[in-house]
Amino acid sequence: MEWLQDDVVSDKAVANSNAKPWKILIVDDDDSVHQVTQLAMKRFEFEQRPVELHSVYSASEAKEKLQSSERYALILLDVVMETEHAGLDLARFIRQDLQNGYSRIILRTGQPGVAPERSVIRDYDIDGYKAKSQLQSQDLELIFYTSLRAYRDICMLQTHRYNLKRLIKAISTITQIGDLVEFTSVVMEELKLVLNMSSANLYIDAPKVFGICQLDEKLQMIEGEVSGIHLFTGSGIDSIPKKHQEYFLRAKQTKQNFIAEDHYVYFHHSQKGLDSILAFQSLQPVKKEAQQLVDLFLGNVVLTFESLLLANSIEETQQLAILLMGGAMESRSKETGSHVIRVGLYAKLLAQLHNQNQAYCDKISLAAQLHDVGKVGVPDLILNKPAKLDADEWEIMKQHTTKGWEILKGTANPVIDMAANIAIDHHERWDGAGYPHAKKQQEISLEGRITAIADVFDALCCRRCYKEPWSMDDAKAEIIKGAGNHFDPNLVALFEAHFNDFKQIYLDRPE
Repeated sequence: MEWLQDDVVSDKAVANSNAKPWKILIVDDDDSVHQVTQLAMKRFEFEQRPVELHSVYSASEAKEKLQSSERYALILLDVVMETEHAGLDLARFIRQDLQNGYSRIILRTGQPGVAPERSVIRDYDIDGYKAKSQLQSQDLELIFYTSLRAYRDICMLQTHRYNLKRLIKAISTITQIGDLVEFTSVVMEELKLVLNMSSANLYIDAPKVFGICQLDEKLQMIEGEVSGIHLFTGSGIDSIPKKHQEYFLRAKQTKQNFIAEDHYVYFHHSQKGLDSILAFQSLQPVKKEAQQLVDLFLGNVVLTFESLLLANSIEETQQLAILLMGGAMESRSKETGSHVIRVGLYAKLLAQLHNQNQAYCDKISLAAQLHDVGKVGVPDLILNKPAKLDADEWEIMKQHTTKGWEILKGTANPVIDMAANIAIDHHERWDGAGYPHAKKQQEISLEGRITAIADVFDALCCRRCYKEPWSMDDAKAEIIKGAGNHFDPNLVALFEAHFNDFKQIYLDRPE
């Protein structure tokens, strides 16, 4: 489609020897027709671009030329050549076989009665049907002006249509991204495409892109450049680079887009009260006609930017809430908050080793921290008893699994729903001897099987009111011993093969 832009002229550029010519194809078996046309039109210009006249002397020769990479704005076509309808057959070939609806076709014949003008124009998408006697310069100029103008307008419409499709695709690509780093990288690439849609043969680069949003009294900033992508959160305007400060404050004050030095700055004020800018550095000026396309693109991109920041803020709040809830349960049982954090990290590592997708791994790292949330319903005297529980006390303790399920179930939140599965399943056993439902093997959720290993390993390594800590090697041996009876043997094999990674998690966050 790039050739379309070559024939779209939006600026009245000064004519020069480098101006791209309009290509005209003369198809006629009469050499005198070629000579007269060349003589009359060789100095013709349209929109300060010259014409380049090409001659062929038969329909078959024209077919060969038209199937090349050459694009002709106008075809002057003789009707009668090899056959009485050679020109009409060629017109049909151009429109139907080549699917060329751009080139304008003027039929010229010395025998006007052979093919009626009305039916030819209707059936073959012809722009004109002229007798060869109409070869005077004035007649040809009128034909050239009207045909080239029509060709230019068609190319312009098709270019706009093509650019709109590319723009929609670029916006669609960006709106499906759920990560700020990937978002910044893709915006840089797609922005280059958008900038070059309206630049004809000029290649425009955007080596730096940055976005700033004021969210919850904090400034969130992303910046992408050739050297890498940076994410930043600051508490005040002075926490971001000075030039970025100037652009953001000016945009907030004027509430308008603007061009400053070599940057184009787009401002957006959302219905949620967020003020944001997206800006990019351009090594060449952004043409006025390109700005509408750029604004349309950035207007959609900034919505995704704000949505990602809001989602991140919600996720951070959720993570904090889960950490506080899990930590609160540990503090009731005289255990440290580090236990729930480590269990989450062990669970995430084991999920990764089990080839689960990133979303699953991220969820389980949070959800596993709530494995014992049901202990909120267990009396302190039982929870912190420094001796073995009796039968009745043990039955009460086991109820923390179902209590946790009752607390967490049915939220429609993917992390909390996973946490509910973990709460009810993390004391089930592979051999069916666990509680509360004596599930076995695959009946136990994967997250429950993973967290069972993570919880037992960390509990063995830690001091409890009823026991001293085990050595890591002894804890490892106990997990391996439980393969196929207590634990999923496939998960135990992964734990054993990568034990040093689990050990390092504990060493990085000791009691």
